[in-house]
Amino acid sequence: MRPLDPEDPRSPYLKIAASIRAAILAGELEPQARLPTGDELAKLFGVTRATVSSAIRTLRDEGFVQGRPGGGVYVTGQASLPVPADRTHPLTGLAAFLHEAGHLKNLPRAGWQLLGVRQPESVAEHSFRVGVIGMALAAMEGADPGRTAALSLLHDVPETRIGDVPSVGRAYVTTAVPQAVTAHQTAALPDELAALFQGLTAEYEDTKSLESKVAHDADKIETLLQAREYATQGYATEPWQESSIQALRTESAKRLAQAIVASDARGWWMNFASSYQELRATTRARQGLKP
Repeated sequence: MRPLDPEDPRSPYLKIAASIRAAILAGELEPQARLPTGDELAKLFGVTRATVSSAIRTLRDEGFVQGRPGGGVYVTGQASLPVPADRTHPLTGLAAFLHEAGHLKNLPRAGWQLLGVRQPESVAEHSFRVGVIGMALAAMEGADPGRTAALSLLHDVPETRIGDVPSVGRAYVTTAVPQAVTAHQTAALPDELAALFQGLTAEYEDTKSLESKVAHDADKIETLLQAREYATQGYATEPWQESSIQALRTESAKRLAQAIVASDARGWWMNFASSYQELRATTRARQGLKP
C-alpha cells in the first residue's frame, strides 16, 4: 500500500481507501487476505483510528472488504458496488458489462500508433481474429476449440478499464492485474456469469491449460498477421513480426507462422477475382442469359 500523498487534496480517509483499493486491484492484497489492524493502518498512514475506520467503511460499502465474526477485516472474493434501489431487472449488470465490452471497438491498439498508423485496428477487431485463430490452432493442437475461442475473445476485455499499454510504456506504468479488473467488471452480474468470466480471465493469465497456451499463441499470430498487413502499407513492422514469432509456444502456431511469412498478405482474394469473368459467364448461362 502506498503512503498518502500530502499534495492530494482529498480527505485523508478517501486517500487511505484509494491506497487500499489500489492494493486490492493490483493483487497486492489477494481475495480473503486479512487487512492490517486499525492501529497498524493508523501508524502506517499517520492518521487516527477514526480516519482509518472511515476508510474501511467506504471500502466495505463498495464491497472490497468485509468484517468477519471474531474480528478482522478481509478482502472479499469480488468487489460489488451498492445496488440502486430502482434497479429491478436481474440482468441489468450483464447489460452494462456488454456495453463496456463494446467499448473495445473504440479503443485503438496502441502499439501500432508508435509506427504512425493514424487509424490502427481496435482492440475489438484484434480480439475477433484472435478468436478465429484460436479455434483453428486448438483443432490442430487437440485442445477444446470453443473454450480456446472464449479465452481468446475475452483476453483483452480488462483494457476497457486500464487501456492498451504499448511495450514502451510497460516499464513506467503499473496497472491492476487482469483478474482484479475482471472481478470488478463483473461484480453486478449473476453469480454464475461472474464466475464464468472471472474463471476465463484467471485461466488465460495462468497459462497452464493447453487452451490458454493456444489462446496466447493466437494473440501473437494475430499480431503477426496484422504486422504483415501493415507492412504492405509501408510501415516498418519487422520488430512486431519477430517478437510475435519468438513468443510462440505450440508447434501448430510455429508452423502457421511459417505459412504466414511465406504468404502474400494482399493476395487472398486474387484467385477468386481472376475467375470473376468465368464465374459470371457460367452463372448467366445457367439462367439462360447472354454472357
